[in-house]
Amino acid sequence: MIRMQVDEILKDEKSYRADQVYKAWFDLRMNSYSEITTLPALLREKLSKLSWLAVKEKVLKKSNLDNTQKAALELSDGKIIETVLMGRKSLKKTGEKARYTICVSSQVGCAMRCVFCATGIAGFCRNLLVQEIVDQYRYWQGHLGDEAEIDNIVVMGQGEPLLNYDNVKSALNTLIKYANVGPTKITISTCGIPAAMDRLVEDKDFPQARLAISLHSAIEETRKKIMPSHQRGFFNFLLDWAPRYHKSLPSRSHFIGIEYLMLKDFNDDEKHLKALLKLCSKIGRVRINLIPYNIISSLDGGRWVLVGSDKSVIERWHDTLMKAGFVSTIRYSQGQDIEAACGQLSGKLSVIPAKDGIQKGGR
Repeated sequence: MIRMQVDEILKDEKSYRADQVYKAWFDLRMNSYSEITTLPALLREKLSKLSWLAVKEKVLKKSNLDNTQKAALELSDGKIIETVLMGRKSLKKTGEKARYTICVSSQVGCAMRCVFCATGIAGFCRNLLVQEIVDQYRYWQGHLGDEAEIDNIVVMGQGEPLLNYDNVKSALNTLIKYANVGPTKITISTCGIPAAMDRLVEDKDFPQARLAISLHSAIEETRKKIMPSHQRGFFNFLLDWAPRYHKSLPSRSHFIGIEYLMLKDFNDDEKHLKALLKLCSKIGRVRINLIPYNIISSLDGGRWVLVGSDKSVIERWHDTLMKAGFVSTIRYSQGQDIEAACGQLSGKLSVIPAKDGIQKGGR
């Protein structure tokens, strides 16, 4: 059973009481509701029955390769989610606080079943509540203390954020208001949910975060094999939707991110490159991230063996996209040795190392 949340207790209180509680959430000097002395004693007593954090650390792993950590967090109903902390390589100024990016989850599991993703293979359990999303930030900020700061959030962990639209919206608005994170420092990654994307461009209260589309192929048949949730006609929808998105967020910083996982001999030939160039040329402001495949130890069985594209192929794609006038990056993932990289979050407390650098993927 999911424990009662703070919002349920505050719903009958005056609106400024919620503001007092949320400000306290992000005050590192606070450790319990009983310490919020601006609240009346009776309300403090009601809130004291709740845990200060809606998540509890079960396992914390630190990468030996880079400044990355991954935490498995237990929710009040015993379910497990994973969240990742990624550090910057260097500071801009001497004495400046270290700055970090966190990757947060939006669901327990995922229903999208993408063949390269450990979360999708595990299946969907439930949506995360607002506080369960917010508290992934609070957990990491408490872990870092005053010596470091989280200034970038990617909603790219477990789950499809746009299938938990209302809770993700409320959680991000809370973080924007009370944490030191601006809307353009937040990126939401989606497989592409047309109904939610339509809603988003009309929703004036949705945070003006950046959006990244997990594309992985601009050819219908290929994308359907990689992403079983792909709906035929999605590319036509995307071309209709993109101008409306750009109109609703005209700032140049609000490009549409295109995520493209590079798979050897599957979506990395000339035919697929030309299809990507053609589609993106019609979308408008885009930034194309080419993603090397990360081995997933929890995948077994399947229709084909997933192997990442050769580095030379990825670099050639990158050069071609740049010469065609697109902004493009090669996104090398951090924390691969602790399975904290793109597609590797499974929500399992133990991890079996991959063998031979090859994994089978399947539905």
